[in-house]
Amino acid sequence: MRGAGAVGDHPRVSGHGARDTRLGALLSLLVLATNVWAVSAPLGFLHKAKQVKETDQWRYIQMARDPERKDPLAREATYCWRVFVPTAARMLARSGLSLDLSFWLITNASLFGFLLVTWLYLRDLGFELPYRVAGLLALGLTQAAVRWYEYQYWMTDPPSLFLIALALLLIRRERHGWLHPTSILAALVRESYAVVYPYYFLHLLRRGASLVEAIRRTLTLSLVPMLVLIGLRVLIVPDHPDSFLADLIDTTGLRLRHLSEQPYLFTVGAYGVLFPLLLLFPKRIPELVRRHPEQAFLVAFFYALCLLANNTERELGYTLPAVLPAALVGLRSLVSEARLPQLPTLGVVVALQAFFFWQQRFLEMGSSMFQPTNGGVVVAMTLFWLAARAALWRAQRSRLESR
Repeated sequence: MRGAGAVGDHPRVSGHGARDTRLGALLSLLVLATNVWAVSAPLGFLHKAKQVKETDQWRYIQMARDPERKDPLAREATYCWRVFVPTAARMLARSGLSLDLSFWLITNASLFGFLLVTWLYLRDLGFELPYRVAGLLALGLTQAAVRWYEYQYWMTDPPSLFLIALALLLIRRERHGWLHPTSILAALVRESYAVVYPYYFLHLLRRGASLVEAIRRTLTLSLVPMLVLIGLRVLIVPDHPDSFLADLIDTTGLRLRHLSEQPYLFTVGAYGVLFPLLLLFPKRIPELVRRHPEQAFLVAFFYALCLLANNTERELGYTLPAVLPAALVGLRSLVSEARLPQLPTLGVVVALQAFFFWQQRFLEMGSSMFQPTNGGVVVAMTLFWLAARAALWRAQRSRLESR
């Protein structure tokens, strides 16, 4: 059946040279410039932390200013254990840069790495050039991937996003030796990287490793990073220890109080046009999950994490390395099976994501938690899905009549 193939089933495309990588780098810079402009237009370039209607950034700023952690903000769990970014910002500031510029440079270098690695990852998965271009642009116009961190640029998420994407690329290329330094560095950045270890375990099993071998190799990879995570928690004692149960109760209560917003937040509100692309072939989703359990686990992990973390959009941004390829599989199957013109169809997809991008809010208080349901976005994405399904039905009917 045409189009039924899962991610990575198609042969690698040509163009694996420096020219293709340069194109990916240029597109990544274009995406960054677009997002920088979108944030700078209302706030000014290199805006101050007090202009941001969120509060997480103050912990990292204080950690950079106060290496001895005398201020309670620098000893607040779980922020206090994410030491790499504040330390790197402090070291850059000692060279003569402002602290804000130091954080901004770390964030943008990380986001550039995340975008470029995603480009290389899509290339390794076998996506042709037009789909990779459309995919990278759609990713760059997903708020949780880039714009949120241009707005709140003091965060530890951008390096974490980059390192997770890099780990997935290294696993795909079987460069397992490079996973060790990547994982050790990630332990100093943010605990979100821990998703890579079960991902790696499931990948090994899918590739034919025995259960014992998969366990051994996963433990070998995760041992030192886990010791680092434990060591940080022993050496840095927060004023108020983190409580799993309290976080679960608080977040669950918060979501129940805003129950009507949750369906939008967890679907179109997080992904834009990527969500209807995922649902174009609903009967194929179980097969996609069966063939790529590690990708399904990555998505399920961060959805489950939303029971503890109330910044829905930011948490689901971590699923994009799995969601984007799956959405592109749907898009490629749509073009092929409905016999649609490729470039105009890809253009419509990018245009819809651009519309979604401009409709998403980020300047209001609590935007990362309570992105309100946008009727225009819901209507646009629903109409796109219906039109795509109609095109598929028409093409299928035409094939049946021609027999």
